Amino acid sequence: MRVGFVGLGNMGRPMAERLLASGWDLTVYNRTRSKAAPLVEAGARFAATMGELRDCDVVISMVGTDDDLRAVALGPGGVFDVPSSGVLLVDCSTVSAEASDEVAAAARAVGGDVLAAPVAGGPSVIADGRLAIVCSGTRSAYQRAEAVLESLAHRVIYAGEGAVSRHVKILHNLIVAVIAHAVAEVSVLGEAIGVARADLLEFVCAGAAGSPFIRYKSEQMKSLDFTAAFTAALMVKDIDLGQALAEGRVDTPLVDHTHATLNDVVAAGLGDKDIAALVAHLADRNGIKLEPQ
Repeated sequence: MRVGFVGLGNMGRPMAERLLASGWDLTVYNRTRSKAAPLVEAGARFAATMGELRDCDVVISMVGTDDDLRAVALGPGGVFDVPSSGVLLVDCSTVSAEASDEVAAAARAVGGDVLAAPVAGGPSVIADGRLAIVCSGTRSAYQRAEAVLESLAHRVIYAGEGAVSRHVKILHNLIVAVIAHAVAEVSVLGEAIGVARADLLEFVCAGAAGSPFIRYKSEQMKSLDFTAAFTAALMVKDIDLGQALAEGRVDTPLVDHTHATLNDVVAAGLGDKDIAALVAHLADRNGIKLEPQ
């Protein structure tokens, strides 16, 4: 099976590396060609245009926004810009169900198909195949992509038809955002009462609240290295999508509070930093100076 990959960012690059290491016949495309160079050196083909990916059986995309997905799939030179030879686009991005449905309908109109397959897990788990992936779309699309996705994930879940997997991922990210906010807020409280941040976070990671996500964020909050795995600005975008789902249905006070705080983080010029930068923002807001630990 010939596999294409679009979007070699913080998540996309290690995902493509994992596919290549797993033995797939891989072709990669990225607007910034230099980001593809290490993969080409390792054996991947380089597509000079997205249109070249139409020769692949499955094309995986990992992009940032609804409009990015539309550009990959439907824009000039996109995967489905011309009648398709039957290519399947497997989109692993976190985007709205509405955009997903729009792209899927347009793809089928020209003979292609789309599987919505958002992922959970950060860059640190990808090399070991420890992502989780939730999929929705036609059963046949899922079956075509299943073996490729199993190379990336320790768990691949088929959630049904349509774009339901987009809702699953958005709800997941609301939980992630609130957890990161709670860890940062309590860490700052600890600093205020004389508890070393490193000791608190080590204990949290060893106890009932510990998880790979908590451990990863804890290391960032201890070191104050906020190199982005998932930026504050992107998390605001995801919470926007979640609040749209909640509107008129349920109250989400925890999510609302986290949303407001992350908006403050972005306004403070930290939007391109990882969401772990919450700890620095909250400390500064409370007049507490943090040091790496």
